[in-house]
Amino acid sequence: MKYLNKIIFINSANISYAEVAVDGNVHFTGTQGVGKSTVLRALLFFYNADKHKLGIQHGQKPFDEFYFRQANSYILYEVMRDNGAYTVLVSRYQGHASWRFIDAPYNRDWLIDSDGQVMGDWVKIRERIDRDISQSARIESGAMFKDIIFGNTRDSKYTRYALVQSSHYQNIPRSIQNVFLNTKLDADFIKNTIIQSMADEDLPIDIKTYRRLIQSFEREYDEIDCWFRKSKDGIVPVRKLANRIAEEGRKVIALDQQLLDVWRKLNYAVAECEKQIPLLEGKSVKVDGQLDKEKMHRSELDSEYNKDKDSLNQKLGGAKAKLDEISKKRKYFAGLQIEEKLALADREATIKQELEEKNTLLDNLLKEHKSIEEKYNIAKGNQKIEREKFELSQKEALNLKRNELQIKRERIQADASKLRDNLIADYNAWRKESDDRLHLLLEDEHRADSSLKELNRWHPKEAEKSTIKEELHKLAVLEKSNYAQLKDVEHEIASIQKEFELKADELKRDTERKVEELDKARDEIKSKIAEIDSLLSNLDGSFYEWLTKNVDGWENTIGKLVDEEKVLYAQGLKPTLVSSSESIYGVSVDLDSIELTHRSPDDLRHEKKALEDRYTELGKEIFAVTESSDEENSRLSKKLTEKLNPLRQQRTSLSVESDKIPTKRQNLENDLHALDMEEQEILNRERDLRQKAYNDALLKVQAENDSRTKREATYNRDVKNADSDAKKKTKELADILEGFKKTLAQESTRRLQEFDMQIKHLDEQMKAELSGKGVDTSLLDEYRKAVDELKQLVSQIDTDRRIVAEYQVAEKDLFSIEPSVRGDIKSIESQIKQISQKYEDRKAKILKKIEELEKEVKGIRKELEKRREGLNEYHQVVESEHLVPDSFISDCVTVVTNDDCHELIIQLRGTVNSKRSTVEILKATVVDFNKYFKPQNAFSFNTMPVTDSDYFQIAANLQEFLDNNKIEEYRRRTSEHYKDIISRISTEVGSLMSRRSDVDAVIQDINRDFIEKNFAGVIRSIELRAIESSDKLMQLLISIQSYTEENMLSIGEMNLFSSDNRDEVNLKVVDYLKSFTKLLLDDPSCETVSLSNTFTLQFRVKENDNDTGWVEKINNVGSDGTDILVKAMVNIMLINVFKKKASKKSGDFIVHCMMDEIGRLHPNNIKGILQFANSRNIYLINSSPTSYNPYDYKYTYMLSKHNVKTRIDKIMKRNM
Repeated sequence: MKYLNKIIFINSANISYAEVAVDGNVHFTGTQGVGKSTVLRALLFFYNADKHKLGIQHGQKPFDEFYFRQANSYILYEVMRDNGAYTVLVSRYQGHASWRFIDAPYNRDWLIDSDGQVMGDWVKIRERIDRDISQSARIESGAMFKDIIFGNTRDSKYTRYALVQSSHYQNIPRSIQNVFLNTKLDADFIKNTIIQSMADEDLPIDIKTYRRLIQSFEREYDEIDCWFRKSKDGIVPVRKLANRIAEEGRKVIALDQQLLDVWRKLNYAVAECEKQIPLLEGKSVKVDGQLDKEKMHRSELDSEYNKDKDSLNQKLGGAKAKLDEISKKRKYFAGLQIEEKLALADREATIKQELEEKNTLLDNLLKEHKSIEEKYNIAKGNQKIEREKFELSQKEALNLKRNELQIKRERIQADASKLRDNLIADYNAWRKESDDRLHLLLEDEHRADSSLKELNRWHPKEAEKSTIKEELHKLAVLEKSNYAQLKDVEHEIASIQKEFELKADELKRDTERKVEELDKARDEIKSKIAEIDSLLSNLDGSFYEWLTKNVDGWENTIGKLVDEEKVLYAQGLKPTLVSSSESIYGVSVDLDSIELTHRSPDDLRHEKKALEDRYTELGKEIFAVTESSDEENSRLSKKLTEKLNPLRQQRTSLSVESDKIPTKRQNLENDLHALDMEEQEILNRERDLRQKAYNDALLKVQAENDSRTKREATYNRDVKNADSDAKKKTKELADILEGFKKTLAQESTRRLQEFDMQIKHLDEQMKAELSGKGVDTSLLDEYRKAVDELKQLVSQIDTDRRIVAEYQVAEKDLFSIEPSVRGDIKSIESQIKQISQKYEDRKAKILKKIEELEKEVKGIRKELEKRREGLNEYHQVVESEHLVPDSFISDCVTVVTNDDCHELIIQLRGTVNSKRSTVEILKATVVDFNKYFKPQNAFSFNTMPVTDSDYFQIAANLQEFLDNNKIEEYRRRTSEHYKDIISRISTEVGSLMSRRSDVDAVIQDINRDFIEKNFAGVIRSIELRAIESSDKLMQLLISIQSYTEENMLSIGEMNLFSSDNRDEVNLKVVDYLKSFTKLLLDDPSCETVSLSNTFTLQFRVKENDNDTGWVEKINNVGSDGTDILVKAMVNIMLINVFKKKASKKSGDFIVHCMMDEIGRLHPNNIKGILQFANSRNIYLINSSPTSYNPYDYKYTYMLSKHNVKTRIDKIMKRNM
């Protein structure tokens, strides 16, 4: 027998040294605070090795500090075993208790030397221990120590120290601990003790596993069911959303491919840009040089033209000046009435001849009276001489005056002529400049006018509009092509789906046929089972039962003749025995040739079992057929998916492309409209600019013409003013002359009148004398008058002779060359026109060349700018905008395209925007879709996507999910899963409930044990009983188990998601599963359901006349002593239960139970409880201030205080 034999204290607590034997019942006595509890705790520490569960109160010193104050503080336990004792040394190491095993009985000399000094160095202690004695390494874990002494270690070197070999020892130290700590004794503790004492190990139902398996049932059920649940409009929302997500996912894939295509085209365009930009730059430089050269030609042409034109204009100016001079001379002579003077000059000879003739006639008339005439002529001659003298003086004075004034007039005319020449020169110089300006302005006007007219033929956005129109045409072609391809793809998809549907329908019909055959066989079996059940249900009181009880061997006689259903198992036949049991109604037959036709109840039961097994097998066959059909369907679905996926992707790509076409078309039309508007705006702006330029040119021409008109008017006015001034001055001179003449004329008139009067007087005298002589005086007057008039004409001719000579010179020098001058002017103007035309032609060619080069330069620069901007835009996209994934950057594949970078980047952005829009739709749809599912859902759907990749993966997964019709697999698998759970629950609960009878047996044994070994007369009875558990979870599990057994066959066909609105069985199963889920969620702390949960344990204690009734706690049974006694008896019995269970393998052993309370019992009860414990190999240890009945204990120790030290003295030892 193994047991703790002795405990030794060395410098431990307040005990310097003490050896306490515990190989029997022990009683400690001593006053309050002397250290009784200290010793009891040290004993408890041997069993529980848990310093926190020794009853040390808060505020007291901790265990390590109290028991091991010094380096040489020890507690030693000597343990007895069959082959000798061993010692456990407990000391303090690094502030905590540690254990060592010494395979030998305790020896004081190990630790205390001959001088009484306690050693604190383990090395020295080890040296004092015999080398042949085994010593363990230091053990620092209390749990490991307990495993060693209770035999729960696999380390062979420790097995020698085990009191018992058990892995289920924990309740032994716990019970000892609970007794010492006076823990309340309740039904749960005892119930668990009873269960653990049973031979079979308690295998609880793992609720944690079920919680994991079933906690998501309602969610999974709803999540799977939602794939079949229709809305009011007859659609299944989840499927609709799933299809939408799959479709949007395919769109994303298509857009990604488009994005890659555009990117690779962009790669080509960028490469082309990088290649073309240097070429364009070189070409730009070359064309710029050509343009500069042409502009230089233009400048040279202008210079040459201006030089030639200036020379001709100078000549033309001279000719026009000469023509103007001629014109002015003509006007001058016309003003002097030159024609009359010329005509008079032409008649000079005639007039002089006529004068001579008239003088002759006059002479002939006076010939006979010559003397008279001479006389008078002499007188008149004298008068004439005087007159002539006077007239000469007058003429001389007039000539002097005229000469004086002529000098002044010539000076005036010279000044006027100089001024006129200056004015003409200035005017001609200005006119030349004005002609040049006007020519340039007219050119500008012509160019502006031509430029304005060119606007009707100018379309600045024609190239871009043509590109857009070409794109629109391409879109139309693409739309038509996509439509045709889409039709073809949809037709192919429909054809494949039709083929699949035909195969699926054929498979379904074949499966339904097989299932129908199996169902028919099952129905037949059901009918047979029902028939057997009917026979078995009629067994009581049947003819069969009567024959079995009353007629031996009836099976081989009447049993061969009677009908099972109508006779043998019929009730109410009232059979009786007659004289001959081998006859029926007096008829005898040969029974050997008749086979047995009846079945015994055991036969029926065996047949029923065989039929039920066959029924189950058929169910499995149905399941196998269905599963095979599902698998074949899955294979068909997989093949369908493999065929349809590329077509669906193609359809999606075509649809995506087609869906983009209206937007592209609208965008292109908008762009075209925008270009029209922009072009119109450019045209309007250009028209305004050109109109303004034309108007400005026109205004400048007009201004120049106005300036010319004003200048010409000024010139004419200045010339006129100069002429007028000259004329005025000449007129003033003429007026002076006329005044002078007038003065002279007045004097001359007076004097001539005097001369005329004298002449007239002489003429009258002569006329009178001649008349007296017979001369015709009237004829004489006529002749003299004619002579005077002719003389006057001759005098006028002489006066006009200078003017006539001046005219003749002018006619010779000027008027004669007028035609030539006019010819010269015409010739010069023709030359100017010719060189102008030649200039314009050459200039037009140069301008055309310049315009072509400028257009070429503009085109090159535009192309260069476009390519540079395209490159810049590309780098911005790559470096700043991050429109494309990083993987694209390293993709150098190119696709040939005619589109430029800008157009491709627009396409890129458009595709990216389309993808973003599609992704947003995808995300929104996923959000709506995920509302139907929890984060931990049956399908492992990602309900908390973060990145775009998460959403794309969701779409891809859903596509596969739909293509493979995985919901059917989930439906079937989930139905099977929960059917298995229901079956498993039923099996486990059935297994658990099957052990209830064992529990009842144990309770009966305990009750019987109490009755048989009860020593206390005051306790009339202690009873335990097990009643049905009130635990809701347990009740539900039992209900599930019962329902499963009742509906085993129907549950075998369970489909939680059947489309026929679910039968009653399925609904009930769903309700059970939901209830189970709810209870598990309501009680998250529940981890297992064990046998203890199947019942409630109650006590009933009768003490004298006091009956507690059935209660779950032993408390306030009666007096304080009665309570202590009942608890002690129950605790001892519980410890014994654990001991028995633990000692099954290795044999019994002795433990100690520390009960301070029993010291308060009556001496008779103390003796009885000691015997009650000892009979179960349990030693009781208690303490009290004084000793009661010391002879009832093997050892009695007195504890006393000496200063601060506690002394333990053995005052009694009784041989047991």
